[in-house]
Amino acid sequence: MELKDITKEAVVISENGTFGEALDLMLNKHTNTLLVAGEEGELVGEVSVSDLFEGIVPIREDGDAALKHFQSDENFKKAVHDAKETPVFEFMSCDFHAVTPDDDIMEVATIAVAHGRARMPVVDHDDRPIGMISRQGLKQILGKYLHQK
Repeated sequence: MELKDITKEAVVISENGTFGEALDLMLNKHTNTLLVAGEEGELVGEVSVSDLFEGIVPIREDGDAALKHFQSDENFKKAVHDAKETPVFEFMSCDFHAVTPDDDIMEVATIAVAHGRARMPVVDHDDRPIGMISRQGLKQILGKYLHQK
């Protein structure tokens, strides 16, 4: 098994893209994670479904206040609509560990274990996002070693 065998094509959005664009990309591309590119095309973050939910919570509210705020369908709908034009850089996650196509499977497994990663971006040598190792790919690594004699 090689890294290319478990790498899915990257679905990329600009850091200046919007909440609405991010959600539409996720829905249309059937993915739970987008890789975020900066102005030079370099990887600067990730957007997961969890990040989208954080993107609809007004900055001034903590988790408990947000729960109270979203108790009605109408309030939740308004929050989603209000977030539509929010730039991706305001709610993306910057906590990621990227790998390159030259890395081997053991390096990927080590990063997953050491940093509790369920997915990992793959970047080229200019730090541009080219792929994603998903939870499925990480399970394939585990399966390879479980069934190896």
